[in-house]
Amino acid sequence: MSDEPKASEVKAEVVIDFLRNNPGFFNKHPEVLDELKITHVGDGAVSLVERQVAILRERNVELRRRLDTLTVVAEQNEALLEATQEVIASIAERGSCEDLATLFCDLVRKCFGIDLVAFHWCDAEISSEAISVASHLMGNKQASSGPLRAHEFKALFGEERDAGSAALARLNMRLGDGAVIAVGSTDASRYGIGDGTLFLEYLGNVIGSLPINRAPD
Repeated sequence: MSDEPKASEVKAEVVIDFLRNNPGFFNKHPEVLDELKITHVGDGAVSLVERQVAILRERNVELRRRLDTLTVVAEQNEALLEATQEVIASIAERGSCEDLATLFCDLVRKCFGIDLVAFHWCDAEISSEAISVASHLMGNKQASSGPLRAHEFKALFGEERDAGSAALARLNMRLGDGAVIAVGSTDASRYGIGDGTLFLEYLGNVIGSLPINRAPD
């Protein structure tokens, strides 16, 4: 038992010597400060307590920043969900007696505030180039997003642009017809690779499940 205090003293001396020889240790390893129990030492150099407080303040600022970001994302998602529901409700109400492609594009422009919207039936001769481009961009996925080259942009949206970007999704109709829906921008970075296509894909899945008769070409 008598050896225990001596062992503690030896360990303390080793720690003291180490810290004296490495005065910047806590600057390089601030995470250690979270686990220390220290009382304020008064005058002199900046105490470890003050250093701990500074670190906690920095972390609080970062947490507030992350919370603000999450709040903005949540508000954006809520707005997207409301717009998605409005488009679906309108199509469900009127889609059986109107051209679905035209109705879809008009509603998306209105509800989402997007200028470039496309709807291409897979078996329509007029849409063959657009379907080919869309199939190349999506591969075996149900939806994708990313930059577009000039010929891809023209095929999907019918406009001459040097470049742009788009988000696309497949639409498999309940009554058998397939289609591709897309939203685009002349900004090549607006819809980046890996950007979420959740709402567009959801929109396509729900519309595809509705008992809508395609209007004659």
